[in-house]
Amino acid sequence: MEILLDARRMGSRKEAHDYLKERLDFPEYYGKNLDALYECLCELADVELVIIHVGEAESYYWKVENVMKRAARNNGGLSVAINGTE
Repeated sequence: MEILLDARRMGSRKEAHDYLKERLDFPEYYGKNLDALYECLCELADVELVIIHVGEAESYYWKVENVMKRAARNNGGLSVAINGTE
């Protein structure tokens, strides 16, 4: 399953985690921090995250991207594609 994510929606900690919880259908107990993000991403299966508008991203996004890439390296069922131009 492909899930499109907009990097512009991940500019602050609160905004990023609220957005990701909604888009990735994380459980109610999702902790809304980078450790919780990593744990939830490692539980996904057969998911490709396609991130757009990276060129317009603000500071917190880069922390999120690093966590996504690390989770993809450790979870064979997750891939991350970065497309900065759409």
